[in-house]
Amino acid sequence: MMKSRTAIVALLVFCLFFGACGKSKQDSQDLRPPQPEPLRIGMNPNSPPMIFMLDGRYAGVEADFARLLARKFGRSVYFLPMGWEQLIPALMEGKVDLIMSGMTATLARQMRIRFTDSYFTARLVVAMRAEDANKYDSREKILKTPGNVGVIPGTTGDAFVQKSLANARRVAIAEVGHAALELKNKRIDLFISDGPGIVWLVSENEAELAGFWEGFSEEPLAWGVRRDDEELLNSVNSILETWKSDGTVDKVLTRWLPYLERIK
Repeated sequence: MMKSRTAIVALLVFCLFFGACGKSKQDSQDLRPPQPEPLRIGMNPNSPPMIFMLDGRYAGVEADFARLLARKFGRSVYFLPMGWEQLIPALMEGKVDLIMSGMTATLARQMRIRFTDSYFTARLVVAMRAEDANKYDSREKILKTPGNVGVIPGTTGDAFVQKSLANARRVAIAEVGHAALELKNKRIDLFISDGPGIVWLVSENEAELAGFWEGFSEEPLAWGVRRDDEELLNSVNSILETWKSDGTVDKVLTRWLPYLERIK
């Protein structure tokens, strides 16, 4: 009888112990808070210094801002690289949460998406061969050029060339980095784009390229949000306002744009 009772007690202890362990493990899984979805960032990674690949990792102004923003929301960040002209459709279709790719907040784009407050106002400027610096040393000469002018399709630089350079031949270029080779090989005479990209391009090719730094238009850069995502828009604007006050915006910009005053 004693042995039987001992065996029963041992069996109960065994069941309770292993049952409790199993339940505890399951309970811990059930009680674990759900992980928030990553913040999905739509961007074109061929736009240094705004966002580009550096040592196998996305870097630049927008990459820094995206990581800081995700941290504020307690979320991880997930970059979705795509072509420039795919960015707005991807946002509208809900494939990304934000566009953070050095995009200008134009009226035309605001017909399709909304923009956060601007974090920086750049200008359209021009890159050229160094040997042609005297040939294109004024706004008038640039505007009247009959030469080949490179642009990235769908950008504000593209729209400006089509509207204001009536005598020029527009040449589509896939990305900013390709413009240097097109200029050196004399397939284009000028390249027009946002100031940050042009200064980066010229600085990497300073022996062969030059820039015309008098801006042709103001470019308020901002982040794109779906029109129906009021909560995200308000949250980002609130964070951005704090960053402007506490110096975070200036810190990020000066890290990647040490020539900031030149292109304002």
